[in-house]
Amino acid sequence: MRYLLRFLLLMAAFALTSAGLMFWHAEGFSFRGVWMLDDGFHLHPLHLLIVGLAMIPPALWEIFLLDHSRHDGS
Repeated sequence: MRYLLRFLLLMAAFALTSAGLMFWHAEGFSFRGVWMLDDGFHLHPLHLLIVGLAMIPPALWEIFLLDHSRHDGS
């Protein structure tokens, strides 16, 4: 049960990364609108990709810490 939240965060991170890549591909990998001022403050698919990639290391770190503390008996 302790791992459930961490794995859900990891799953959400990979889902955001995948969705960002798919939506960006649908736009032809265009950089138009990356700066929100260019496109009337609409999110660009690259923003989803960046958030997803940024979520992966902390979620993995938390999983590794939980696993390490379980093996150490702490």
